[in-house]
Amino acid sequence: MRRTIVLLTVVGMMVPLAAHALDEHVWLMLNGGGGTYAMSELNAEITAFNTANAGSGITYPLVKHGMSFGLAAGFDGPNGWSYGLGLDRLHAVTKAGDASGSLEYQFNANAWHAFAERAFSSMGRSGFVVGGGVGIIAESGKLIESTPSTGSVNYKLTGASPMAEAHAGGNWWATSQFAVVATAGYRYARVRTVRVDGGTFMTSSGEDLAVDYSGPYARVGFKIAGKNVGD
Repeated sequence: MRRTIVLLTVVGMMVPLAAHALDEHVWLMLNGGGGTYAMSELNAEITAFNTANAGSGITYPLVKHGMSFGLAAGFDGPNGWSYGLGLDRLHAVTKAGDASGSLEYQFNANAWHAFAERAFSSMGRSGFVVGGGVGIIAESGKLIESTPSTGSVNYKLTGASPMAEAHAGGNWWATSQFAVVATAGYRYARVRTVRVDGGTFMTSSGEDLAVDYSGPYARVGFKIAGKNVGD
């Protein structure tokens, strides 16, 4: 989390510098939302486990959706185009246990992306936008093993793969420097290999287990725009 904050701070400093060179408007955006996840391989393994252990009282919920929190910084270029760098923190959790203990799989991930948007109205005027981006989906969760006698032990999850997304939505400007933003889109983000404590998550057939965050999503947030950096 500290590295995430540092990287976002660096991005927040670099984007205005780039915009200054181009004499453009800069902005910061904060959003929240959620989406559905494909998770076909993971849910197949969960279903197989639940079926094999039916009646034991230990049942893992399927991972079908999750909430997200995002930050982005960028600038508005000419002809209605905007460019930015952002991070979405995606949440995906499943947990089961009994009196002897529990296992919680937190398949949380960081979606780092560079993106471009095309607005169908001028800067500071409400209107529709379309956009898309590419980046990296990086596993950043943990496996938590808990027992009454030993407490909780955490194992870090890692792994990264390319991602891409496309979206459409709108900006509703309350003032020349504050807007409410809402978008909906589709994200392709499949972590092909997930590692834990030096090992690799495997399917029951012995292959690498992919964790797939692909699916439709929606975001709602706000954008704070600075004055023209050249003013």
